[in-house]
Amino acid sequence: MIVRAECEFHVPDSHSLKEKRSVLKRVLTRVKQRYNISAAEIDHQDTWQRSLIELVSAAADYSAAEKEVQRAISYLESFPEWEPVSCYVERL
Repeated sequence: MIVRAECEFHVPDSHSLKEKRSVLKRVLTRVKQRYNISAAEIDHQDTWQRSLIELVSAAADYSAAEKEVQRAISYLESFPEWEPVSCYVERL
């Protein structure tokens, strides 16, 4: 069973792509190490202050995959470097 989430974030203190990518790299590395998910930026790669992150989890049942994705979303939202804008979760 696969669960995916698309989460958009605003990076208000970023004034260049280099600054945004440094925040993204650090955050995505931590979330991948901490949770059993895949995570990547899928849109807004050329925008300084926006990022669309996709999270994907696969498990034997939907509830386990959803729980892992929700925990990862909560973790991502806890970083002070950015602000969550929206998040969409779906079962595949």
